[in-house]
Amino acid sequence: MLDKLEALYEGYLSEFRRLEQGRKPLEGAFGLGGGPQSYPCHDKFAQDLEQLLRDFVGQSPSPEEVGQVLNYIYFTAPARFQAEPAVDWMLMAVHGLTLELIGLLDAAQAEPLCRAYGSTYPRRRRLPVQNKLFAALQKRCKAD
Repeated sequence: MLDKLEALYEGYLSEFRRLEQGRKPLEGAFGLGGGPQSYPCHDKFAQDLEQLLRDFVGQSPSPEEVGQVLNYIYFTAPARFQAEPAVDWMLMAVHGLTLELIGLLDAAQAEPLCRAYGSTYPRRRRLPVQNKLFAALQKRCKAD
């Protein structure tokens, strides 16, 4: 699964960079044209990741496997693929696709993820979806 995730993230960033190279000067500036935030690769990435995660859940993964996938999405990918604000926001926005996976964790996997998530994404900088995920991680820590 991690290889598939890695390939998906690499493909997304590669496509984003390809589109950036073809962008005209000032495109997207001052609200003119679409700019990098409107590239179709963002939607395709989110849809592909959603399908990959849906397939993963269908395979009844172990809590350890789920923890590895969440660790990759929450921490590894954002640290590795930082590029442009449009990409960074998308890498955070897709965290919302993982809510179902949190329910597949046991407390032993949820606890370190919860601590790391809270320190990596402090409350004052979290998006609403990240607040929801953090709350779900906290709840999962106390579940077992």
